[in-house]
Amino acid sequence: MEGIHAIQKRSLYREEIKKMIKEAINSGELRPGDRVVETQWAKQLGVSQSPVREAIRDLEIEGLIESIPYQGSYVRKVTRQDVKDFYRVRMALEPVGTEDACRLITDEQLEKVKYYLDAMMSATARMDQEAYIENDTNFHNCIMEVSDNNMLKRLWRQCNIREWTYFGTKFSSQMLDILAKRHTNIYNALLARDVKTATYEARKHIEELLLELEERMKQEE
Repeated sequence: MEGIHAIQKRSLYREEIKKMIKEAINSGELRPGDRVVETQWAKQLGVSQSPVREAIRDLEIEGLIESIPYQGSYVRKVTRQDVKDFYRVRMALEPVGTEDACRLITDEQLEKVKYYLDAMMSATARMDQEAYIENDTNFHNCIMEVSDNNMLKRLWRQCNIREWTYFGTKFSSQMLDILAKRHTNIYNALLARDVKTATYEARKHIEELLLELEERMKQEE
């Protein structure tokens, strides 16, 4: 927790603390099995224990932390099976959202999707995994937010796409440029307003990730 300073804006306590704990997990500063000590974080950040407790509870819901009764909260080890489960759920949601988006998307919204696609490609050229994950997440979020299905959008947000994209990328056997290029077909189908192809490509994208993950799991048995 070195270099962490007290947060100044009280209204941001919960989300800021949550973000900082996530960053500690993703960077390896907090490793699977490490205890996340409420009092330690509160003291280091100069806040009360209440917002830290809320942040830890949020991360438990997201699957990054597990709380053991009478023992405390610990960083959870994310497995390939966890990522596989995530892909299967995502494969059920994303084609529906993409189908809606293809019917409703405006030229302005398409430009935004293209911006994230280009930024993804640029990140792969620099081998910047963090930027790749950020723009990959924004690419898909942008499409799903076009949907007029509010229930779908709520479920999508609850999937915490960014965090699981991080783990999916970590476990993937593919290079970043290959992963990035797969998004091109989705964008082109949206650009053509081809609902059938856009829906197919959205599902295919996740299916490929899932099949590759399953193959790696078999190799490790």
